[in-house]
Amino acid sequence: MTRLLPLLLLLAACDAWPESPKPPPPAPPPEGAVPRGAAARSRALAAPGPPVGAALLTEGADRYAIFCTPCHGPRGLGDGVVVSRGHPPLAPLPADPARSMAAIAGNHLGAHPLSDRLDPRQRWAVARHVEALMRGTP
Repeated sequence: MTRLLPLLLLLAACDAWPESPKPPPPAPPPEGAVPRGAAARSRALAAPGPPVGAALLTEGADRYAIFCTPCHGPRGLGDGVVVSRGHPPLAPLPADPARSMAAIAGNHLGAHPLSDRLDPRQRWAVARHVEALMRGTP
């Protein structure tokens, strides 16, 4: 018991210590600063994108099946499974890859943005797949 008493007294004394000051908020970035990799990302997203070939179209078809088919349907006509479950019908997808790229990156007309799930090459792959799909040459 005599060993425990000094320990209890030390613990009781800890309550009187002053609280550490909160750290200051981070300083805002300097004017004109851009995130690392922003220039490379912009170049990767700029038209005309990577060369269109069988590998790119296959990758686009795979990504489209995962991320787009539930709403837009396998042919891009806006008749995916969500429509059969009560969601209002969607407009057919545009054949223009630039419009597809904008829709993939943003939240156009309620679409789910995919910029955090698809890297620039995958976005181009989906856009090129949609272009081929809408022209009837998937």
